[in-house]
Amino acid sequence: MKTLYRQFIQTSLLFLVLSIVLGVILTNIYYVSFTKQETIDQNLERAQEVAVTLEQMHGDTAALEPFLSSVANLGYQIALLDSDQQLTTFGEPFEDLTLTSQAEQVIDQQIYTGETSGLSFFMTSHFSSRLDNTVGVPFEVDGQQYALFLRQDMNLLSSDIHTLLLAFLLSIAVVNLAGMFLMAKQLTRPISLLHQATKEVANDNYSHTLAISRPDEIGDLADSFNEMIDRLRQNDESRKTFITNVSHDLQSPLMNIKGYAELISAKAAAGSDEREYAEVIESEAKRLSGLAKQLLLLSSLDQPAYQLKAEQYALDDQIREVIRHYRWRLEEKELDVSLKLMKLQVHADRELMNYVWDNLISNAIKYSPAGSSIHIDLENKDKVSVVIEDNGAGILAADLPYITERFYRADQSRSEEGTGLGLAIVQEIVKLHKGKVEFESVEGEGTKVKVYLPTYEEE
Repeated sequence: MKTLYRQFIQTSLLFLVLSIVLGVILTNIYYVSFTKQETIDQNLERAQEVAVTLEQMHGDTAALEPFLSSVANLGYQIALLDSDQQLTTFGEPFEDLTLTSQAEQVIDQQIYTGETSGLSFFMTSHFSSRLDNTVGVPFEVDGQQYALFLRQDMNLLSSDIHTLLLAFLLSIAVVNLAGMFLMAKQLTRPISLLHQATKEVANDNYSHTLAISRPDEIGDLADSFNEMIDRLRQNDESRKTFITNVSHDLQSPLMNIKGYAELISAKAAAGSDEREYAEVIESEAKRLSGLAKQLLLLSSLDQPAYQLKAEQYALDDQIREVIRHYRWRLEEKELDVSLKLMKLQVHADRELMNYVWDNLISNAIKYSPAGSSIHIDLENKDKVSVVIEDNGAGILAADLPYITERFYRADQSRSEEGTGLGLAIVQEIVKLHKGKVEFESVEGEGTKVKVYLPTYEEE
């Protein structure tokens, strides 16, 4: 995934490179259009001054070399061409002493302003230390014709001021990059916090708020998000309170209905319609009572202040006790139960964990075909793991991600009695114990449920 932080850094670096390239291009355009000719004129003026001085003040050839050497010491590169095509240089040596045909005509009283070969658009080519890139003027001393080529020494131009300027530019670049990375971090950090907060809300944790205080759009977003969480928390509390009250209030009338149905059934004649109707009423009252109890339990588990009644006990004995509780149903369906239970002590809420094993084992029995087998393994490796596997009808792949949602019932289970809350309660109980539940199922082959719990040493 291409993160926002990476995109910001890449975009900033791209614009930095583009700005450098554009700056170089504009600098070249400005130099070639405006500064280049001024530099040529300045060098040409200096060369003419030296030539005039040689002609007027030094009337013999013996004084040429000492004078030109002293001028070269002032920061110039000089080349002297005599009528015999002999070339003498003064100061720093040239990189290339090749003369063009136009440069050779300087000795014939023509002025040469220099040429640039290659990519003349780049200003660096105008600073190359070549003889054909140097202005030239003619002069005459002692009846002999000479051509004087003169340019500023580029080595002297790279002085301390240019070193300081380069260091200044590098410092700006380093500070700019550091600021860019810091800015990117400051921009993406609140977004990362928001991403984490949305995950918490998705897990029904409405106590997680964003501690972001900024006078910008991100700050406004954080304030709006906190307002949304507060409203969701209020709605969630209202919902839980309503479910708790309704579940509690339903128990008394349901018990009365169940009791009166039992009385009617007892007094009605065997096989009569009255007894049949009473048994239906009693059965439905039991189912509604069970639903109310599950709702009440789930509402209690949802409370942030819910306290586990944790104690140390033998988990393997608890699972065996649940199996014995369903012994008559196992015999009725002729199911073979394979147990592989190591002796293991856990630190957990015995009553809640008993609900977990009761629900999962009863589901395995309910959906297993007659004559099949159920395997239950208990191990303690990195974590305590309980695996319950059956050979039932399995769960559709489309239903598997939603089976722990409240009131969700897969298609193949609609014909069986159930409320759609059992696995949701199992999930909540295991989460309270800092564990997790995993489901694996293949349609037509069976279902495997894995429950992981912390070890007693971890607790």
